[in-house]
Amino acid sequence: MSSIKAVKKATTKAVESLISSTPDILASFDSTLSTHFATASPSELETLYESSLKPSPDAINTPLISALSAYKDLLAQSINNIQLLERFIALHIPQMEDGNNFGVTVQMTVAKALKETRESLVKNMGALLSYYSQRADAVDKLALEKKTESETSSTSKTESSVEGENKEGSSSSTEKKVITVIDKGYPFRLMHLVALDVSAYFSAKSGLVECFNDYLMVMDNVEKNKEKITSPKGNGGSNSMGMY
Repeated sequence: MSSIKAVKKATTKAVESLISSTPDILASFDSTLSTHFATASPSELETLYESSLKPSPDAINTPLISALSAYKDLLAQSINNIQLLERFIALHIPQMEDGNNFGVTVQMTVAKALKETRESLVKNMGALLSYYSQRADAVDKLALEKKTESETSSTSKTESSVEGENKEGSSSSTEKKVITVIDKGYPFRLMHLVALDVSAYFSAKSGLVECFNDYLMVMDNVEKNKEKITSPKGNGGSNSMGMY
């Protein structure tokens, strides 16, 4: 078996597995949306973020970061699966010849849709980088100061001897350090920070829904046109490797 035929066989097997796992993948989109992106109101989210960030404005917005990570995971999975489908179609392009090219047209149409979808998802992945940069700048502009306070305390215990003399039995000491973040009083800076987080949340939510719709469309197209993709010339036609 040639190396290309071996790759074609392995790719076909992987695509069959991918198609059968489609319900589970779509369910993971629903789960992520309900777990990390259940909030529908920007004002509700602003209140939630402001209350959690106000005591320590430079702290990580953990719920948002978790949501963004889940979004990135599904983006990456979708991109990887689309690349697999692109390879699958490329390996089924028949030898160039005159006539009976409708199946090849179907292959090219589906391949074009896959490419455009993948490029859009990759662009959405890259857009996430700007959020982290903008948030870092917003935190810097808060002009926060950190003050460290140390507190030391000690205790001792004495016992009386038979002769009436005091005798030290035990002693202990503790030291406590408290780090306080001091807000220099720029409320609009904090509002800007909260607005960035809210914007990132809804951008990610919109991107996740878009990714879900795109993935659904891609898998639907592949399943509906699978026969033309795998046998563009028909079962009795030529299906040798080549370029159209």
